[in-house]
Amino acid sequence: MNFRKGLGVLCSLNLLVPSVHALTVPQIEQEVTTQLASDSTLISGWMTSNLKNVIPFNSTSGNVVPSQLKIFGFEVGAEGVVSDTKMDVDGLHSLPTTLVDTHSIDMFSRLPFPMVLGHAKIGLPFGFDAGIRVGGIPKTTENSGSRTGSIQNKVVGLDLRKKIIEEGMAKPFGLTMGLNYTHADGSLDLNNTYNSLTYTDSQNNTAQISNGMTNEHADWKTDSIGLQAILDKQILFITPYVGVSVNRNTGNINNSITTTGTPEITPSGGSETTGSLLSATGSSTDPANKWDTRALLGVEFTFLPFMKLGIGGEYGGSKNVAGDIGLRIQFR
Repeated sequence: MNFRKGLGVLCSLNLLVPSVHALTVPQIEQEVTTQLASDSTLISGWMTSNLKNVIPFNSTSGNVVPSQLKIFGFEVGAEGVVSDTKMDVDGLHSLPTTLVDTHSIDMFSRLPFPMVLGHAKIGLPFGFDAGIRVGGIPKTTENSGSRTGSIQNKVVGLDLRKKIIEEGMAKPFGLTMGLNYTHADGSLDLNNTYNSLTYTDSQNNTAQISNGMTNEHADWKTDSIGLQAILDKQILFITPYVGVSVNRNTGNINNSITTTGTPEITPSGGSETTGSLLSATGSSTDPANKWDTRALLGVEFTFLPFMKLGIGGEYGGSKNVAGDIGLRIQFR
């Protein structure tokens, strides 16, 4: 008798299974919101993993000056710098996203990052000189129809250098060692519309999300301590130089992506219903790339006794490169 009662209860539960698993429109909306947040977190993580190389390398590029200031000498100058960092496009396309087709994201293979830099130096006793750098990118806004964005970055740096070897008859090259500190503080905002996203779960509940918008915000604060060694050789009015530098970077890069849209929901076996506006956010934080090393190469032309034009390049492997051109006025 007990067995028969138990069997009856079990049969009753089996009859209830479809109603237990059938999802309501609010439940489907919650599923879609969860998946949107998951995709946003994955893409956000990809972005910070790339920016953690871009920002420290860019902020510590440029202002490689081969000649040494004598005591009470001073200089002022300005230059344009562009760094270029390889983006992990294959990593973006391989993200295990559910709703967002990352292959459809138009991502360039390398990210150029410009900077305008002003600097001043003064000669100190005992063969030292010291300087300050200020620059970056003033807030810049771009509007290309379905996509808008803005970027800004502030860079401040301090430099201390010493001439270790003075060029002379018995010493064909001069050697300068430098210690520097750099702080970068900036943000990036991107707003992009999309046509539609489609979600289908294991029970064939579907949601077609339209009128969508993604809002991405990234910000960073990084600090770098660097060491430079530069060999230079003056040949008439031309001074070529080669060198190496290493930077120890700290700080964080933060990123968040908020996706919104209106879903047209069709429950399995039900009729289509317009859902409420969805909003899902995913975020991530990555520390700045801990170390970067680079080779330095350039040439400086002296047009007048006190005016110099420099052209330089920096090579940090296939991932990071940079170039700069600048004009400075130097006395002593």
